[in-house]
Amino acid sequence: MREYLSFSRDAYLVVVYSFFGWLGGNIAWFIVPFYFKSLGMDYSTMGVLFSLSTIAQAALLLFTGPLAVKIGYKRSIILALTFFASGRLMQVFLPEFRFLATASVLLGVGMALEGPALISLLSEEASDEARHYLFSLNSAMGTFGAAFGTLLGGFLPRLLDGSNPYRETLMASIGFILLQLAVISLLHPILERKGREIRFERETVVKILKFSLPSALIGLGAGITIPYMGLWFNRKFGTSLESIGGLFALQQFIMGLGTFLLPSIADKAGSVKTIVTFNGSATVLIAGMPFLPSFPLAALVYIVRTILMNIVNPIWDAFMMRFFSTEERSTALALRNLSWTATFGIGQYVGGMIFDFSLTVPFLITGFLYGASMVTFWALFSKEEGER
Repeated sequence: MREYLSFSRDAYLVVVYSFFGWLGGNIAWFIVPFYFKSLGMDYSTMGVLFSLSTIAQAALLLFTGPLAVKIGYKRSIILALTFFASGRLMQVFLPEFRFLATASVLLGVGMALEGPALISLLSEEASDEARHYLFSLNSAMGTFGAAFGTLLGGFLPRLLDGSNPYRETLMASIGFILLQLAVISLLHPILERKGREIRFERETVVKILKFSLPSALIGLGAGITIPYMGLWFNRKFGTSLESIGGLFALQQFIMGLGTFLLPSIADKAGSVKTIVTFNGSATVLIAGMPFLPSFPLAALVYIVRTILMNIVNPIWDAFMMRFFSTEERSTALALRNLSWTATFGIGQYVGGMIFDFSLTVPFLITGFLYGASMVTFWALFSKEEGER
C-alpha cells in the first residue's frame, strides 16, 4: 500500500474533491428519477431530460479539452461547479419541463468542463508507473463518497418529510457542491505544467479512435438500463426506496474497497487482461438480470455486476494515459469521453422508450453491447500492452 501514500498535497486535495463530488452527486443521481416521477413524468419524458444533459456534455467535449489547457485545469473545475449549482437550483425551484430541460443542459456543460480537467490534473501528480495507484485511490474514495451519497439519497426523503421530500433531498445535495468549491480553491495552480493544444496528426487520431470505439459501445449499453435501475427494482419487486438506496450503497462500499486491490492485479495480469476479464464477467450478469425471481438474488447479482464493471475504470484511464503525451492528454480524454457520453445520451432516450413496454429487453441489449465492447477492446490492445 506504500504506493497509495507517496503523493503530493495537491493529489490528496483532488481525492478529497472527488469524495465530496461523488457524495453529493450520488444523492442527486439516486433521487432525481423519483423526483421526476413525483412530478408526474413517465419514463419517456425522463429519458428526454437525461438525454439533454448527456447531449450537452457530448457537444461541449469537442471544446473543453483545449479550453482547459487555455484557462487552466483549476479554473475549468471551478467554472464547472458554477454550472452544477445553477442546474440543481433550477431543478429545485423551477420544476417545469422547460426549466428542467435547461437545467439538464447546464449540468451537461458542467460535466464536460470537469471531467477532462480533473483527470488531466491528476495525471500530472504521478509517474507512469504509479499513475494507476493514484487513479485507483481517487476512484476508491470517490466510490466511498458515492456509497454515502446513495445511502443518504434513500433515507433523506423519509427524514425530510415535507411537501415534496424528493425535492428537499435534491436541495441538500447542493451543499456538497460548495464543499467541492472550498477544496478545489486550495489547489495550487499548475499553469507551468499545462499541456498545449493537441495536434491532430494521423497517429494521434488513430489512438483516440481506438479508445473511443469500446467506450462508445459501453456508453450506449449503460444508457439503456443504468439510469432506470432504481425504478426497475421498485416496479419489478415492489422494493422500498430505503432498500434500493441501501443496495446501491452496499455495492459502492464493496467496490471502493476492491478498487484498492486492482493496481496490484493489473501489475501482475496486465491492464488489458484485467479490464476484459472484469468487464466481460459483468456482461453475462447484466444480461441475466431480468430473469432473476427475487429481489435478494437480483440485488446480489447487481452488486457483483456493478463492481466488476466499474472497479476497473481507473485502470482504463491510467492505461490510456500511457499512449499520450502531457500536451495531448486533456483533449484526448475529452474526445474519448465524448464517445461514451454521446452514446450514453442516445441510450438514455432509447432506454426510456423501451422500459415503457418491457422490463426485460433493455438488459439483453445492454449485455450484447457490453460484450461487443470487450471483444473490440481485446482486438485493439491485447498486443500493444506487451510492447509498453
